[in-house]
Amino acid sequence: MSFRILVTAPQLEPAGRALLEEAGCRLDFVAPAGARPVMEALLAANPYEGVLSRSIPISGAAIASCPSLRVISRAAAGYDAIDLPAATARGIPVLAAPGANAQSVAEYTIGLIIAAARDIPRLDRATQAGGWERGTLGIELHGRTLGLLGYGRIARGVARIALAIGMRVLAWSPRLHQAGDIAPVERAASVEDLLDRADILSLHAPLNAATRNIIDAVALARLGKEGILVNTARGGLVEEAALVAALREGRLRAAALDVRPTEPPPPELALGEVPNLILTPHMGAATTVARAATARAAATHLLHALTGRPLPPGVCVNPEVLVRSDPSRQEAASPR
Repeated sequence: MSFRILVTAPQLEPAGRALLEEAGCRLDFVAPAGARPVMEALLAANPYEGVLSRSIPISGAAIASCPSLRVISRAAAGYDAIDLPAATARGIPVLAAPGANAQSVAEYTIGLIIAAARDIPRLDRATQAGGWERGTLGIELHGRTLGLLGYGRIARGVARIALAIGMRVLAWSPRLHQAGDIAPVERAASVEDLLDRADILSLHAPLNAATRNIIDAVALARLGKEGILVNTARGGLVEEAALVAALREGRLRAAALDVRPTEPPPPELALGEVPNLILTPHMGAATTVARAATARAAATHLLHALTGRPLPPGVCVNPEVLVRSDPSRQEAASPR
């Protein structure tokens, strides 16, 4: 059976596109120019049964405009770009691709940690401009404590690399007690304990009501003036005004942000020249391997949902809709 699918990107990697085309799906793509309005117009005008979602936010109004829509499948691990309550109210499962890009993001996170610890971007700019500054000393990561706020697949990848470097690794998440033995990584007793003990804090938590602006002025003060903050998770985890103030006033050693609260950030969210701040445009998962893996996973999950095949545990982020429509699918609705 053929399904009509909207891909919220100009293209889809062959690993995912081939799966959908072999299943007889008709694919429409969203060009970059005016992407969100174009996507919303397409949803309102066409009987799509599925959306394969990349970075364009999908609002409740957009979901409501397409009565035929049955599933939204993310080619990513995060899902805060989707109006989850609106999808759930419609009985539409929202599917994620956890783990597909974890290694790429973990490697990028470690790269940002090293860049921030050794001030590499600023030294590069100064040297390219003709300077030869050798007076600034960085910090060696061996023997330092890395704090992980969140302990999913990406954080576990970061932990493996950090342990190989010789760092101590401390982690906290609300459900970490369910993870069993995580040695040699140590559990923090609380977020406050994590902040007090970490030299470098790396964020890997989802964005929700409990985690929005979890790194505020109080949290940064606990991290201390020698602390380093790295965020490759979601921009809304960090209260940016507090971070900028801490960096400008020397109350934090350095920070690296691959994500922002709004992407791309509008002019009013431009941070300007901030000492010891590294900014990159959400590139943690931007490798050929990760893009292929997320495209393949998203396409597979989309086809499974549309054809009634079981989904892997943890893929559906609003599993109550599966149980509501078919109580026998309780296993697929197990918590992530």
